[in-house]
Amino acid sequence: MNRDYLTAEQVKSMLIAVSEAVVAAKDQLADADRAIGDGDHGIGMANGFSAAKEKLEAAEPQDVYALFALTGQTLIRVMGGASGIIFGSLFWAGAKGKEPQATLSPKEFAGIFQAGLEDVMRKGGAKPGDKTVVDALDPMVKALQEQAEAGKDFLEVLRAGSAAAEAGKEASKQYVAKFGKAKSLGERAVGFPDAGAVSLTVIAQAMLNWAEQEFQGA
Repeated sequence: MNRDYLTAEQVKSMLIAVSEAVVAAKDQLADADRAIGDGDHGIGMANGFSAAKEKLEAAEPQDVYALFALTGQTLIRVMGGASGIIFGSLFWAGAKGKEPQATLSPKEFAGIFQAGLEDVMRKGGAKPGDKTVVDALDPMVKALQEQAEAGKDFLEVLRAGSAAAEAGKEASKQYVAKFGKAKSLGERAVGFPDAGAVSLTVIAQAMLNWAEQEFQGA
């Protein structure tokens, strides 16, 4: 099996696996948010990705970008609020307006998340070090791009992306929050990761887990 591109059928399967992983992590995400937030992040993420899974399962896997866009649009519609915009934009921003494609290269895949990062930063105003999802997303995108530019296959690209997201999430524990309820905690938020960054690691790990199973023996 070729690891240098994903077909639309594979993208659909991967995004369904991501949706299932986020739903399964509902309590973990709620606990992460409860530590320095209001605790509803897990519920919102689970609701959004549960709806995304339903939409994806009913979708015709012909256009890789349409599948990312469908996921993002569903998250925005179902979740609402800041989290809906952030995680919806993550999937939608890099797919909107794209010509239909039957396959996706590692460089194109990295480009989707680069556009998502730029859109999230533009809309929310957060930058690395502000204790937001950007702390995990920025290093993940850099790792995806570096590996893709080096000609690595999807498995290697996703391994690097997941590891970078995890490192970024861990680094977020050190920061004082600049946004949300955690901002009011000041130094008391230090020692806890941002809940959005935790969610991003769940997504990144789910993509890697899917690829390891999909390309096993390839």
